[in-house]
This record gives sequence, C-alpha cells and structure tokens, in this order.
Amino acid sequence: MKAKSIIISCILLSGIFHGYSHAMSYPAPADEEVSPDFTVKIDGNEVFVYRARVSAYPENQVWPGYQRPLDQTELASFCYFDADKPVNIEIESKKKKIDQLVIRPLSKNINPVIDGNKITFTLTQPCPLAIEVNDRHHALHLFANPAEKNPMDGSNTSENVIYFGPGMHRPGIIEVKDNQTVYVAGGAVVHTLLKVRNAKNVTIRGRGILDGSTFERSAGNIIQMQNSENISIEGVILRDPPSWTLTMFDSQNIAIDNVKIIGLWRYNADGINMVTSNHIKVKNSFVRTFDDSIVLKGYKPIDAEQKNVHDIEVDNCVIWNDWGKAFEIGAETKTDEIYRCSFRNSDIIHFVHIALAISNGNRAHVHDIEYVDIRIEDPITDRYFLGAPDSPEKLDPHLLATTWTPHLGRPIVIQVYEETFWSKDEKMGKVSNIRYKDIHYTSAHSPRILVAGYDADHDISDVTFDNVTINGKRIMNVASENLQVNDHVRNLTLK
Repeated sequence: MKAKSIIISCILLSGIFHGYSHAMSYPAPADEEVSPDFTVKIDGNEVFVYRARVSAYPENQVWPGYQRPLDQTELASFCYFDADKPVNIEIESKKKKIDQLVIRPLSKNINPVIDGNKITFTLTQPCPLAIEVNDRHHALHLFANPAEKNPMDGSNTSENVIYFGPGMHRPGIIEVKDNQTVYVAGGAVVHTLLKVRNAKNVTIRGRGILDGSTFERSAGNIIQMQNSENISIEGVILRDPPSWTLTMFDSQNIAIDNVKIIGLWRYNADGINMVTSNHIKVKNSFVRTFDDSIVLKGYKPIDAEQKNVHDIEVDNCVIWNDWGKAFEIGAETKTDEIYRCSFRNSDIIHFVHIALAISNGNRAHVHDIEYVDIRIEDPITDRYFLGAPDSPEKLDPHLLATTWTPHLGRPIVIQVYEETFWSKDEKMGKVSNIRYKDIHYTSAHSPRILVAGYDADHDISDVTFDNVTINGKRIMNVASENLQVNDHVRNLTLK
C-alpha cells in the first residue's frame, strides 16, 4: 500500500494530469476518516476532505485546569491542493441545504454560483478560504497552496532528511538536529511532535499533516523550537496540538510560510507563539485557534540568556480566532523591550475578545509597533461564557483577583496593567510609538477601541490612528463613541 501511494504521488508530481487541470491533489491515508459534510472537486477532480475538531462556542471553563468537554466542540472540514493557475472549484454541501453562504476572507471577493446544494467559483490565486454554509458552524476550510518547489519523493533524500511519504505514520516525538530537514509529503499524516532544541539550520516542509491529537497536554507543542536559529517551516498543516501549536522560545532567524493551523479545541490552544525570540517572519499562513492566534511574548528563558523580542513581521495571514485574541503582544511581557514588530495585509475573519491587542502586564517597554492594512470581520458572541466549573453562574475567581477583565469583540486594545495571573514581574512597563494604518472593522456590532495606561510612569504615548474605521466610520476624535481613552495616554493622533 505504501509503495502504491508513493507511485501515485510520483505520477502526480510528474504533471501527467496537468493536461486537463492546473491543480495537484494528494492521496489520503486509507484509515483517515473522510468528512461527511462536503465533497470538493478541483477542475472536475475530487479531492479528499479531511475532518478536524474545533471549538463550537466560545465557552471556556478551564481554571484550575480541566479539559474542555466534547459537547463544546464540533467537527469542521478541510481540504488542500496545489494550484499554479486559476482553477474551478465545485463544492457540494451534503448535509445542509444552502440558505445562506459566506466565503471568507470577504476581501477576496469570491462570487460563487449556487445551484441547489452545489457551490461553484473560480479561484484565481493560492490562498486559504473558509466556506460557511448558513452559519460558521461545521465550516469547510479550503487550503489552496502554490505549486511546491523541489518536492521530494523518497528517492532524492539524504542522511539529513527525515522523510514521510503518503500514508499514516506514528513515529512519536522526534528530536530534530542540526542541518536536518523533516519532509512531510502531500498525502502524509504524521502523528508526532517535533522538538527543535539547541539546533541550527533546520527545515520542516512539505504539503502533508503533522497531527498532535494522540498526545497528552504535557507532551508539548506540535513544533517547538528552543534556543535554536535559522529555521524554515513551509507548506505543512498542523492539526490538533496538545496545547500550543507552533512555538519558539529564545530563538532567532525563523521563516514561517504557508503554514495552516486547524483543529484546535483544547484549552490554551494557541497558534504561533514567539517567546523571547527575534528576527522572525510569518507569512501566507492560516491560523484557527481556541486561544490566542499569533502572539509575541516576553518570558523567563528556558535554557538561554534573556532575549528581547524584536524584528518580527507578520504578513498576508488569515486568522480565525475561536477564543482570546487574534494578533497579541502579551499578556506576558517579561523582558526589557518588545520593538520593531509589524502586522500587515491580513484578514481576521472571526475573533472573540480582541482583534489587535497590546497587553503589557509586565516590565517591557513595547515600542515601534505597526499594524497596516488589517481587515477585521465578525466577532463571535453567541453562547459566550467564562466561568468556574463548580460555579457556572459566576466569573472565575482567579480572573476576579486580577486587573484584567475580558473584552468581548473589541477591534483594538492597548493596555498597561499590573499582571498578577499569568506572570508576576518586579516592575511594570510602558507603551510608545504605535501606528495603526488602514484598519477596517466590518460587523453588525459597533464596539469601542480601548487605550489605557496605568499611571504617569507607566503610560501610553505617541499612538497614531490613520484611517481606522468602524463599519465605514473613521475614528477622527477622542470623543468618538467607538474610542475609549484614559488619563494616562499622551500624544494620540487621529487622522
């Protein structure tokens, strides 16, 4: 069976099918369950539709730390393929009659044709899409990759390559060493966690799936970098991590491109966490999480000297956030500085608490941060609940003891406060030189932006809002109904 799968993969790679299609799809492992909700055809050729467990509602009864019950979750669908030219997409909704349809990001301006329970449209470029039939539940996630460069087929590997061909693999935890490549071919599902510790010049790439569903929470993240440098991660899908998903501690010079993160439902299931790390680029990626999605943190180093967080770029990403914040700096900011970081040209298609958050609860000076060309869609507000397991009618006492309060559906929050829950520092920080340009929030809701310093010594200064709009209305003055500013903010510019 494995040899047959490799042969099929090689035929696909050879381009034989390109005579009638510009798309390449991959065989699924025989024991991978197909989604019962959708069928998908690309240029007339059916592709396998996978399943992933996701959060159904923004309920989070986790403290003092038990796992979420499955009745707070649901099964979503996803498929993937490569396309180097425009392709025709045909989707059949097998369980739901199509009364309404939304294809996100809205900025892609997809104009589908609906015929009964079938949806057709032309996709002109590689990108991730969320297909929502009637509502956001049980959605289909469509991952259109660019054509893969230099794919491997098992015959062109070396001793420094850990190769997984099409099929199901269960290698357990893998320690990745200097100069190694982990290659996950299209059609592979690999149940593993990759530990990249004290390593240099590592590549993780391919089109297949790295799956963390069989591991307990204490096992770690699907990909965890620690005191490492010169790491490249490209093309892979990360599904169902034990806790966080793709994490770097005390690391530098990292490139993340076209990574898809899905199947996050367990508590504290963050997406991409950059912790006391620097010189990182994240681009062209899709992240759906049940907790914070793409996060910058300052934290006590594990086995290296304390590093500041700086020179981080996030570009052209799509975020679906089922709990927490979409793009966040914090809440742990236990480092001296967080600076020269940018978030650009991205879509936040769903979120719960805050879309763009700077949560400075520790000593860091957070400065020179840019948010440019960000499109923010609907917050998730139905069945929102945060509580204690033994007192569901009350807010959790751990949260009541802190100065942090849940924010629901806010597009932007900048806050300096004294953190007592996630991490306790010996002193507090401040925030300065923050720029928001071309930030557009579109929703049935009309929330308030919050900018709040702590006191005169731990304030927020030199913040610019340039063409920031709430449902088409530009924020132009501090008296705006969509802006809340306290007394510890200096030099706020609105234009």
